[in-house]
Amino acid sequence: MTMGVANLYRSAALGLTLLLAPGLVMAQQAINPAVFQALSAAQKAQQSGDLGKARTALRGALDSAKAGSLELALIQQRLGYVAIAAKQNQQAIDWLRKALAHDKLEATAARQDQLNLAQLLAAEGQYSDAARLLERVQAGGALSLEQKQLLVQCYSQAREYAKAIPLAEQVVRANPAADDVWYQLLVGMNYQQERYDSAAQWQKILLKRAPQSREHWRQLAGLQSQAGKQPAAAATLRLAHEAGVGLTQTDLDNLVALQVNAGAPWQAARLLEELMAQKLLPVDATRQERLAQLWTLARDRDRARDAWVAVANGSGRSDHWLRLAGIQLEDGQWSDLLATLKRAQSGASSQQRQLIRQWEGYARSAIENNS
Repeated sequence: MTMGVANLYRSAALGLTLLLAPGLVMAQQAINPAVFQALSAAQKAQQSGDLGKARTALRGALDSAKAGSLELALIQQRLGYVAIAAKQNQQAIDWLRKALAHDKLEATAARQDQLNLAQLLAAEGQYSDAARLLERVQAGGALSLEQKQLLVQCYSQAREYAKAIPLAEQVVRANPAADDVWYQLLVGMNYQQERYDSAAQWQKILLKRAPQSREHWRQLAGLQSQAGKQPAAAATLRLAHEAGVGLTQTDLDNLVALQVNAGAPWQAARLLEELMAQKLLPVDATRQERLAQLWTLARDRDRARDAWVAVANGSGRSDHWLRLAGIQLEDGQWSDLLATLKRAQSGASSQQRQLIRQWEGYARSAIENNS
């Protein structure tokens, strides 16, 4: 089971809308007349679509602006918005960063510049920088729902799932009718954090929205299995079967293999056992042997012993009896071992007969020493 968290946003428009540059009313702050004229000329040129003329007017005013001044910040700000209009994101990022660094802009304009800069950074894949900037904006006042969505996007893309999850939860609780992508995102991020129970709860919402989706049933069962709730996973698959959207035997076998690949053979065995008990998988010789192998791999000796007894009684094969004998040998069950080795002799190869004789010697010696 894979969760492509970083790809979920590529098909959803969840960012902010870049706003136009602020006007030239400076909240009673006087600026150099020459700079004001340059800003006015640039604004008119930009509005008429002549970005080159706007850029020329602004660059011509740069030399007349003092370092660290409001005038310089306004020129750099306007250059940033000209670059946005020209779809030159990286240049826009550089100019807006410079404009904000002076800390001279009016608070409302500066906040909007920060939000626009954050979106530009996100658009250029600089998600960590965008997230840090949005955190600073948030420290100065609450973010809107749309702005929280952008921050979730940045956290998610930067793989900062622990920060993204509670914020994404706020988004869907504020709007339970949010697009599926938000619930998919919550499933995926919780999965990445190995919070399988939480991921399963969000997956249930997706399932309720599309109960005929075989993939939603498969994902929910897989998450329940990952959470160690094998009976719940089997029950989910039973419900899917009864709803007419049951998974194929290959799909079910793959769910078992998922646990094996995750290094959880006990969970794999428990799930396989439940699936056979629910009659979702046939109780055939192949799967019974697989179950015995999984219990052995999980080192659940009691279950492994019982499973190999069932397999060996069904097949009568020497190699199956020897798998049972190996467990009895390790557990020091000498009398049972001798009885099992006797049953293993029928049809045994020469190599197997040699092993049988060797183990019989161990058993008899141990019995004599304990007498």
